[in-house]
Amino acid sequence: MTREPTVDLGSALLPQIAGTGDDYWAWVHRSVKPKGSLRIFPSDLLELLSHVPWWLVPIVWVPAVAVLAVLAVGPLGVPAFRVLLLALVGVALWTLLEYVLHRFVFHYRPRSAFGRRLHFLAHGIHHLDPWDRTRLVFPPLAALPIAGSVFLALHGATLLLAPAEATGTAVALMVGVLVGYVVYDMTHYYTHHARPKGRWGKFLKAYHLAHHHKWPERMYGVSQPLWDLVFRTGRPS
Repeated sequence: MTREPTVDLGSALLPQIAGTGDDYWAWVHRSVKPKGSLRIFPSDLLELLSHVPWWLVPIVWVPAVAVLAVLAVGPLGVPAFRVLLLALVGVALWTLLEYVLHRFVFHYRPRSAFGRRLHFLAHGIHHLDPWDRTRLVFPPLAALPIAGSVFLALHGATLLLAPAEATGTAVALMVGVLVGYVVYDMTHYYTHHARPKGRWGKFLKAYHLAHHHKWPERMYGVSQPLWDLVFRTGRPS
C-alpha cells in the first residue's frame, strides 16, 4: 500500500525529494494547489531562475526560426519552396519528438535519489502543481542542448541521404521542428490557463487535463493526440 511521504510543502522541495523513496511517483502526481509557487531550491538565485514566463519562449525561439529560415534560403541556397516543404516535415517530426520526450523522458519512473531529483526538476514539479504559471513552459537555457542534439541528429541523417545538401536540409527541417516546439509550448500554456471558445481548444484542454488529473501515464500528446492514437496510449476505453 502506498503511503504519503513526509514532505514539507512550505520548504525547499528538492532536498526532500530523495527521501520520498518508492512513494515518490504517486506523491508527485497528486496535484496540489498552493496559494503561491512551491519553492524548489534553497538558493534564492536558483529559485528565481526556475520561474519562466510563457512569453520568453516566443521571444527566444521565433527569432531563431526566422534566422534559420533566412540562412537556409540565403547562404545555404535552399529554394524557398523546398524550405517550406522541409519545414512541414520538421513540424511532423516535432509531433513525434513531443510524444517520445513526454512519454519516455518526462514520465520515466526514477529508481534512485538522483533520478527522483532530476525527474522532479524536469517534469515532476509541473505535475505536483500544474497551476503554476511560471513552471509550465520549458526554460530556453535547458532547451538549447536539446535543440542542438536534434539538429546534430538531423544533420547526421541528411549526410547519409543527401551529403551535398545536408546542412541546408537539416537547417530547413530544424525550422519546422522549432515551429512545432513553439506551438507545443504555447498550446501547453493555453490548455492550463485559457478558457477556449472553439471546439478544438476545448478538446485539447480537456485531453491534457485528463492526463494530469486522471491518467498521468496515458494521453501524452499536448499539441495533438496523433501519436497517442498510433501507439494506443490515449483515453482508456
